[in-house]
Amino acid sequence: MGVSDETLAEPSGFGLARLRIVVIAVGFAIVGAAAGGVFDRTHWTLVVAPILPATVAVILVGARPLLRLCGAAAAVATAVILAVTVAGGSVDDVIGAFTSGVQGLLSTDWPSPSQPDLIATMAAGIATSCAVGAELAARRRFHLAALVPLLLAALAVVALSAPLGVRWWWVVGLIAVSAVFALLRNDGSLHDRTVLLRGERRLIPLLAIALVLVVVAMLPVGLDARADPRRNDPAEQTAPLLDPIEATLALRALDPPRDLHVVVPDGDAAVARWRTAALSSYDGRRWSPDLTLRPIGSTLGPATGPTISAGITFLDDNLTLVPLPGSPVEVGAAVETDADRTVVRLAERATQGDVIRIVANTPPSAAELVGVSPRLVDESVSGLTHLAEGLAGDGDPLEQLRQLETTMRTDFVLDSGVQGGGLEQALIDRFLRDTQRGTAEQFATSFVLLARSLGIEARAATGFVTDDGIDGAPAPDGALTLTSSDAAVWPEIQLADGTWLAYDPVPADEAADGAPPPNEPQVQSPAAPQPPIAPPPESDSETATSDDDTDAIAEDALSTAIIWASRGLVGLAAILLPFTVAAMLILGAKHRRRRRRLGASDAADRIRGAWASATDVLVDAGLRVGAAHTDAEIAGRSVAFAPDASVELRRLATMSSAATFGMPRHPDLLSQDAVSCLETVEQELSAERTRWQRWRWRLSLRSLRAATRSPVTG
Repeated sequence: MGVSDETLAEPSGFGLARLRIVVIAVGFAIVGAAAGGVFDRTHWTLVVAPILPATVAVILVGARPLLRLCGAAAAVATAVILAVTVAGGSVDDVIGAFTSGVQGLLSTDWPSPSQPDLIATMAAGIATSCAVGAELAARRRFHLAALVPLLLAALAVVALSAPLGVRWWWVVGLIAVSAVFALLRNDGSLHDRTVLLRGERRLIPLLAIALVLVVVAMLPVGLDARADPRRNDPAEQTAPLLDPIEATLALRALDPPRDLHVVVPDGDAAVARWRTAALSSYDGRRWSPDLTLRPIGSTLGPATGPTISAGITFLDDNLTLVPLPGSPVEVGAAVETDADRTVVRLAERATQGDVIRIVANTPPSAAELVGVSPRLVDESVSGLTHLAEGLAGDGDPLEQLRQLETTMRTDFVLDSGVQGGGLEQALIDRFLRDTQRGTAEQFATSFVLLARSLGIEARAATGFVTDDGIDGAPAPDGALTLTSSDAAVWPEIQLADGTWLAYDPVPADEAADGAPPPNEPQVQSPAAPQPPIAPPPESDSETATSDDDTDAIAEDALSTAIIWASRGLVGLAAILLPFTVAAMLILGAKHRRRRRRLGASDAADRIRGAWASATDVLVDAGLRVGAAHTDAEIAGRSVAFAPDASVELRRLATMSSAATFGMPRHPDLLSQDAVSCLETVEQELSAERTRWQRWRWRLSLRSLRAATRSPVTG
């Protein structure tokens, strides 16, 4: 039987191939451990995932390509099922790992949530890459190509954990693996390769190459968050966010007010503002909630200083946004958020009584102010610069902001019922330049636009504002009740260190009905613009709707059929997987034994090994052979059992006896003849049996359990 040039056939080559596979497996285990940076915690199944295909590859070194492929596929499937099982998933998660797992992983924000389908997707990717690397590592030529899938897998993991950056142990581990792998050359003996590398001239250049490949490729990806592939993925996995300002107005309009949350901060911290959303996009009409919310794990961001933790009890079944006392760090629930963590929404709608623990960075105090974040003044607010300078006065930006806040609180009037209380640019201009009378939303919007006209980064925020408790006094246990009447809108300024500071330009007291602003005449405000009337539906709308419904029903039926078919296939694969693995192990053991016999260094051992292999085939096919039977007796009994192969069996038995009891002439040529006889016996015996009988003897354990008949059969 011929040996492929691409596969290491000699015994020392087999040992070297297995050693290289083990080294590659170590590298992928490092990648699996590094994959913990993708999720909110490390999962040991990602470390085990590459070990499974590597183990199968070690067992099946030198086997037929189809057998190695089937073994690798079974190992990858086992890794996926293991990851899903440990994560508490189901069959649907196994299907999702291969159908929509990649899209789901790219559609999450960092760190990705520990969902079974996402973990299984990562396990499948690492296991598949390791299977490819192991196959390349077992090759005689171009085995260094096995480092390519290792490097690509490392790059993918680093890219998906980009905000975390590169951990140096990743780099050191991969450099060490690459160097050791490259030093395992095909020349010399196996012992020479594993001995201490004294005087190895290629060590330094190989280390340099590994350093260049790993460091140059990984560091730019890991240190630059813009390299995160999820930043450019347009897929949105969640429902769009409703306008937070409109939601705030709706809450404040509830009569009577409704209790929404009970918050219990840890310690003696007094928090007056609990933010639910922050908006930076203003188009001249409204603050746009054009945020892309993505699933994320429990860890939302780093702790940049002192933190505050609190327990939040949800008192309403329709609430999804989480009130936060500062920049979020951790949330004790599955949530969705945008890239800047301005909105944190529960992945599943809360029910009454649900309690969620949160941890957030403490908002900055007046003593901690380090300057403001600069902003380029765009044309949309440049017309307000002169007005802003008049209201804010001179001084540094922080002093200007304090003066602007004081001026608006003292010289402007709060009127929740003022006509024209919208956020259109024309109404904001009239509020600032004319009436100086408006709603809290107009105060907040005006403050943000004035700050931006001064070159200061600002945004609008929504949430709840309390006076350190209900009626100015918190409950004895420190609990605060957030009600619908506490819903508010306020401006925030970004400081130089990236944190956000809230301002309150709204007057403390609301003006009485009909009272004009101080030092200003009463101005008749135009009525608020009414929404356009929708045109009546066309005559054929019902028909179009009916057709759409029919198509939707057909699509749903097809999707259901595909889902159930996929579940059936996955279930069948799970049932057949143990049998498939057992078959691979049996075939691999027999193949290794055969190759060891025929690859012996001594020609006489190869001849006896060919006869022993032929005897094993007869035993697996059903011939009873005892330990006391001689080679000639076995060949004689095979006449009735396998008549077509009996001639070659007699020749092979004669060669084996000659090799056992005397030194044959031309042993090398005789060993080649023995191998040819063995192949002929196998072919003729296969032709006499059905396909089912052939597979039954190939998977039989009789020859593995039987006593050996030759010194080289073991």
